[in-house]
Amino acid sequence: MTEQLLNISHQPFDYQYLKGLLSGYRYPRNKISTLLGRGEIISLKSGLYVLSERYGRELVPGIVANLLYGPSYLSLDHALASYGLIPELAFQVTSVTTGRKKIFETAVGTFSYQHLKPAYYSLGYQLWQSGDSSYLIATPEKALCDKLYLAPRLEDVADLEAYLFEDLRIDPGRLRELDRKLISRLAGLAGKRNLKLLKEMTR
Repeated sequence: MTEQLLNISHQPFDYQYLKGLLSGYRYPRNKISTLLGRGEIISLKSGLYVLSERYGRELVPGIVANLLYGPSYLSLDHALASYGLIPELAFQVTSVTTGRKKIFETAVGTFSYQHLKPAYYSLGYQLWQSGDSSYLIATPEKALCDKLYLAPRLEDVADLEAYLFEDLRIDPGRLRELDRKLISRLAGLAGKRNLKLLKEMTR
């Protein structure tokens, strides 16, 4: 176990941070290659790393997702499950972005990113604190609206109810707790039939 790595207090960390931590070595780049080869650190993508499990440091998926690809925030199934709106925790760590759609298969999990138009993307997310760090996540309303934004077109409220209560298995009681004013604003920004139906249903 490399002593310098014990001083790492946050994850993930980038190449420049790691290089500075290993500045006592004559060739820090070579040392980084050695650490990767020994499995002491894991590369998520070029220049972004986490410690291996042997160091016993917590890895927060939301922080990884925000740093892996941006701008982005957690949303869709992962956020809905985090809020207890859907019963199962998502297999993938799901986010939305104004950039291109992407999927990262990493040693610590699968991270997927779906595209939203910028005007709609910019409303309805918040900072979630996790220990000494934080990450961006959709509000419950935005996570649901994002899910509907990307879902196939629904024809009427009956279709929407089937999608919400049968496919997603959302608790109707939890749905009534959502902020109707925020849903209405999001529906206006999205310009999507599915969100207009949600606005009508929660009016």
